[in-house]
Amino acid sequence: WNHLSFLVISIALFGFAASGTFLATLGSIRSDRSAPLSAHWMPFSIVLFSASLLAVLACVSSVPLDYHRLPYQPVQAAYLLIVYVAIALPFFFSGGVVAGAYILLPSRPGIVYFASMSGSALGALAPALLLPFWDESPLLIASALLPLVLPAFGTGASQRTDSSRRR
Repeated sequence: WNHLSFLVISIALFGFAASGTFLATLGSIRSDRSAPLSAHWMPFSIVLFSASLLAVLACVSSVPLDYHRLPYQPVQAAYLLIVYVAIALPFFFSGGVVAGAYILLPSRPGIVYFASMSGSALGALAPALLLPFWDESPLLIASALLPLVLPAFGTGASQRTDSSRRR
């Protein structure tokens, strides 16, 4: 199954690249330049990330994809495309969050990069540590809902730093 690792990596890169392309295109055609694009995009992207992750769980469990039948049943190629696009959606929206952070903090790319890589590491490590205690479905649901809670912590911290800079 090592060939599937290349598929997974390509899905992630496709989602991130599509998000950056979307934001660049949307930013170039916007007529209202009063607020940064990311100020509008990031909250939607966080909510859509969570929703798409839950949709992927439903989609992947209901699409009858069987890799072994791909050479013999042409419909399996359509199933593969559906799963590929569905799995790319959470990467599209998470890429939007990262790109929005870079747009909002252009002078602090190191902080954004550190937060992105730390989140990725935590996202890879936490399920491995929690799987002995939770089944896969509740863990995926918790992973999908966690980003909806995190902005509340970040908003308070950014307001404190903004108020401390004014003094």
